[in-house]
Amino acid sequence: MARRVLLHICCGPCAIAPIRHLAEAGWLVTGLFFNPNIQPAMEYLRRRDALAKVAAILGVDVLYDDYDPLEHLRRSLADPANRCAPCWDSRLDRAAGCALDLGCDAFSSTLLYSKYQDHEVLRALGLARAEAHGVPFFYQDFRVFWDEGVELSKKWEIYRQPYCGCLLSELDRYAKKLRRPPVAD
Repeated sequence: MARRVLLHICCGPCAIAPIRHLAEAGWLVTGLFFNPNIQPAMEYLRRRDALAKVAAILGVDVLYDDYDPLEHLRRSLADPANRCAPCWDSRLDRAAGCALDLGCDAFSSTLLYSKYQDHEVLRALGLARAEAHGVPFFYQDFRVFWDEGVELSKKWEIYRQPYCGCLLSELDRYAKKLRRPPVAD
């Protein structure tokens, strides 16, 4: 009998390689799209729909949680410089709780695929949530599969977002351009 893993999924492109490699390793993957950090709502919908396309291609079931960005916005605006760890923690907490409710053998996250996230912090948060919920956290450094995921997402024409998700991360991404004067076409 296959081991079941609940995989928190941040977006379609980041899901491709982790789902494929977990399945190759014998895991039965169930996805969880819980991302109240993604703003604005249209961006959330683009990412949700991109994940639905990936899930259909890979034959994976995905649970789509409710979207309510207000708590995330309050928390992030209260401490913008330290917004990432609490954001990751809330999503890993939800994943661990869902994994327990579904009777999964472990939980993990596609955040571990991103070259832009702090893996040491993610690992520590995942282990803390594993202890709190009584379900193991499956850590794997999926970054080694980065090129594979990028290549397949382009081949499958999956929407590829240009920033992490929250409005503050989008501002960070475009900070240099925002400081320059506009360029007339």
